[in-house]
Amino acid sequence: MIKIINESFDLETEFNSASSYINGAYSFFLGTVRSDLSSSNKKIKGIYLECYEELALAQLKKIRSKALNNWKLNECLIIHRVGKLNIGEKIVLVITASSHRANAIEACEFVIDSLKIDVAFWKFHLLNNDQKEMVLQKYLDNEKMLKWKDIIS
Repeated sequence: MIKIINESFDLETEFNSASSYINGAYSFFLGTVRSDLSSSNKKIKGIYLECYEELALAQLKKIRSKALNNWKLNECLIIHRVGKLNIGEKIVLVITASSHRANAIEACEFVIDSLKIDVAFWKFHLLNNDQKEMVLQKYLDNEKMLKWKDIIS
């Protein structure tokens, strides 16, 4: 299941939608809005996320398909929010489910790493001085993708 949504989501509801008795392991990634920027001493009051929805959905489907094809998964759920989000709000949820933990954990890491690099989302920090600052891809995110080079090629 893949969703791009404006409103918040409920973790228990989403877990239940990915849940099944055939699963012995679930791996979750939940990203939230933090108040400080790790690269500076700046404080933010929120973020704003935009996307080209048609393209982003196609890219997310491709990532999900790669996860399902490369790991023994029974489910792969991806939810990403767009719009204005305040400090502490949920941004993204990835749930992978499998019979055994190794598949769920590794696939979850692959999905979130891929999502950060390969999907048409644009993120802006909303600064305390009412300015917007675009967030650029980080070198570290690109480095992490090297781990998956055999899967993404």
